Amino acid sequence: MISAEIHFINPMGFHSRPCAMFSKMAKKYNCKIMLANQGKEADARSMLALMKLGVVCDSVITLHCDGEQEHEASKALGHFLATLVEKAD
Repeated sequence: MISAEIHFINPMGFHSRPCAMFSKMAKKYNCKIMLANQGKEADARSMLALMKLGVVCDSVITLHCDGEQEHEASKALGHFLATLVEKAD
């Protein structure tokens, strides 16, 4: 199992669009992927569960990957979360 703490910097938070992108990415990997925020945990393959975590800008979230492709998943998904920055319209 690989766990990584990530500082989430997107000023728009983890809303429907990035949650959908993240869950779509997570479905590509053959491993269990969970995201945790403030004592709550969500399956990364569920967009709705991810949105319920309430991740906002400056949150420190934890990514857990466990299984056959845990290294690849951790690297790609961790990078996505750590570098996601959207601008308000």
